[in-house]
Amino acid sequence: MNSNQLCLHTIGTVHSPFKEKFGVPRQPGLVEGNIGRIELLAPWNREESLQGLEGFTHLWVIFIFHRSIKPDAVWRPTVRPPREGTKRQGVFATRSPYRPNPIGLSVLKYHDWIKENGKLYLNVSDLDLIDGTPVIDIKPYLPYADNISNATGGFAHQAPKAADVAVIFTDKALDQIKRLNKKYPQLQVLIETTLKHNPRPAYFGSIDKRKTFGIKLYEFNVKWQFENSSITVLLLEPIP
Repeated sequence: MNSNQLCLHTIGTVHSPFKEKFGVPRQPGLVEGNIGRIELLAPWNREESLQGLEGFTHLWVIFIFHRSIKPDAVWRPTVRPPREGTKRQGVFATRSPYRPNPIGLSVLKYHDWIKENGKLYLNVSDLDLIDGTPVIDIKPYLPYADNISNATGGFAHQAPKAADVAVIFTDKALDQIKRLNKKYPQLQVLIETTLKHNPRPAYFGSIDKRKTFGIKLYEFNVKWQFENSSITVLLLEPIP
């Protein structure tokens, strides 16, 4: 290994309700009800490695943008962040997944850890990560050091606001959610807040508003439509 190379290990895998990029929150903490896990992998799945973690409420999770890795891709110094529309910004002024090295970081809410069927899991929430995301490190969030009161955020100074739209559930969708309540107690609020943060594709303005979209959460493709400033959740279709 030369001085320009570094070997990293995947220490864990994210289990998230978000199955694809479409609909994933742009930052952690924007969507409610998105509960997930980080499965620690051998040989890093030792209970001793979690000693003292019970005193922390949040964790920094350092991960790989595995869906953005394209071996033949040409690196570009500018990208189009969602907050800026078509305007390009320098890659180092954004959190775009298309970077010189596909490394990201998120601060997640930490609940506890459990051992289940011989596997070690960290229970977390406020995820903005796709299911299957490789984790390369976990560090505690330190309020005295990580919360800088006078910091400014450039062109992304404030959190994006949820769309001022009503989210309506059909009777069929509500019945499906009710039957899933034991397994996914926050499913309805997860669907509602995810859709309120407007996961519609950029080309939405040029297509029929009655078009049915799908957003994959857990093992379901949530089918919905947008019309007259409201979103209607039609049904939850099992993913084959």
